[in-house]
Amino acid sequence: MTSTLLGIAFAATLGMPQILPLTSAPGSALQQSTGPTSARMSVPNRAADTSAMLAALNARRGSKGLAALQLDPSLCAIAYEHAADMVTRSYFDHNTPEGLSPYARMDQAHYQYGYAGENIALDSSSAAAEEALWQSSEHRDNILGSHYAKVGISVVAGTEGDIVVEDFSD
Repeated sequence: MTSTLLGIAFAATLGMPQILPLTSAPGSALQQSTGPTSARMSVPNRAADTSAMLAALNARRGSKGLAALQLDPSLCAIAYEHAADMVTRSYFDHNTPEGLSPYARMDQAHYQYGYAGENIALDSSSAAAEEALWQSSEHRDNILGSHYAKVGISVVAGTEGDIVVEDFSD
């Protein structure tokens, strides 16, 4: 399976998002939105995978002399809602089909940030997704961002593999 990755970083003080390159599988069902759905599926968040991803992120940061990221429950909820929405409505993007960006979702949740970023990945497993994010320079920049202190992580199973959302903030 080819990893599908998206990364984005944003400085609220600058007001301009930096959209990073996308590696995608053309024709993937996750590139198509079926529109809003009236009934949300129950999509379990995989806590063990979340813990493993946090440990991997912090090990990589530590190897570069950076402080560990703190798992933020509010960011985890924001990440989970987006991951579950992508599974429920069969799309894969930072923005919802209605156009809500990661920052709009954070704002809707009344989450305060000065600098924020998001990595999303689709792969055969969360471990494979974590490695693919690390191998991508744009995603690695988010992982190693010295301006980040907090992270929210969600891992959910989709029809085409595990969907991982990492939301970062200062």
